[in-house]
Amino acid sequence: MVYIIFIINFLLTTFIEGIIIYILYRKKEFVYYSLLCNMLTNPAMNLLLFFAAKVFGIAYYYLILIVLEIIVVLAEAFIYKLLGNLKTSKSLFLSALLNFASFLIGWILYQLL
Repeated sequence: MVYIIFIINFLLTTFIEGIIIYILYRKKEFVYYSLLCNMLTNPAMNLLLFFAAKVFGIAYYYLILIVLEIIVVLAEAFIYKLLGNLKTSKSLFLSALLNFASFLIGWILYQLL
């Protein structure tokens, strides 16, 4: 059952971030960069979050989530910088924006369900 949640999280994240990055850049290449970023970071983050919450307890869930999100933003910013030929500040902003948007929309949907 957990793997279904992972798949839904991945699909929702890639969809939301793909739409936003396409709106911002209007280039298919950047949608591919977003997909690549999510393929590299989303499964790893969700697995680490799942196991860390089991090991440290659910009380540490949000602390672990924040730490992992920061790592993801930095890793994805590096990828956007390299592949998109963006300045460091722009790639950090883009990565933070995309991750915040997908987190917020996912959180809202979770609250509604």
